[in-house]
Amino acid sequence: MKLHHDLHVHTYLSDCCQEKERQRPRAILSLAEDMGVAAIGFADHLWVNPELTPSDWYRPQDESQISRLREDLAGISTDVCVLVGCEAETIAPGKFGITPQFAEGLDFVLLACSHFHMRDFVAQPQGSTPRHLADHMLKFFRSAVSSGLATSIPHPLVPSGYIDQFDAAVETMPDAELLDAFGVACDHGVGIEITTGFLTPPTGGPFSPETPIRILSLAKQAGCKFTLGSDAHSPEGQKRLPELAGLTDAVGITDEDILMVRPRREL
Repeated sequence: MKLHHDLHVHTYLSDCCQEKERQRPRAILSLAEDMGVAAIGFADHLWVNPELTPSDWYRPQDESQISRLREDLAGISTDVCVLVGCEAETIAPGKFGITPQFAEGLDFVLLACSHFHMRDFVAQPQGSTPRHLADHMLKFFRSAVSSGLATSIPHPLVPSGYIDQFDAAVETMPDAELLDAFGVACDHGVGIEITTGFLTPPTGGPFSPETPIRILSLAKQAGCKFTLGSDAHSPEGQKRLPELAGLTDAVGITDEDILMVRPRREL
């Protein structure tokens, strides 16, 4: 399958992006053209929910993220399909960093639901066992896919801050439990991201490559559609998109399994 889109690219506007000059929209789109990628989804972090107090990290990353991005994009001519979205946050089941009204003005929303490394901001598991973590992840996942906000779930079930328990937590989830959770995503038309966060380094990593393959296989069995995401914070990260072919091939994902995301408005 041709990896024809990347729906998860951060620009210099995301505070976690260290490549401020090299990660500007013009450079990102130029690299996409060189790579033969037909569509790029700009997914900077933001917080747009006045009813919930943002963390100090999120506070400056407000709705101006989108207006600034649109200003940057306005003068760029490219054959790449440009999608303006965001990576929004789930801080607890039912508590999200974006409102439905704001989400409607975007092409897509990646609704993160496993950023547990934000320990003083995002709700934490009630215990220290892999099953505690599994229950916590599934509650977050079900809430996110049922929210009406999400286009796709980025790095699904990858427990940031607890990556050493990734294998063990997923092993505690029976196939039927995962199929049921992914069935909720399918029923709501929410995509599942095939992410570079699923890739282990050549020298081995903190989890088995079989864990993400099982997750994606069960998501496909449940009828889910998929999006592709490099989660790039640098040009080197963006160049990793072709590495996802190993996952799509292993799971048997075809073009028919890909969630089509189109611009809702002109820049």
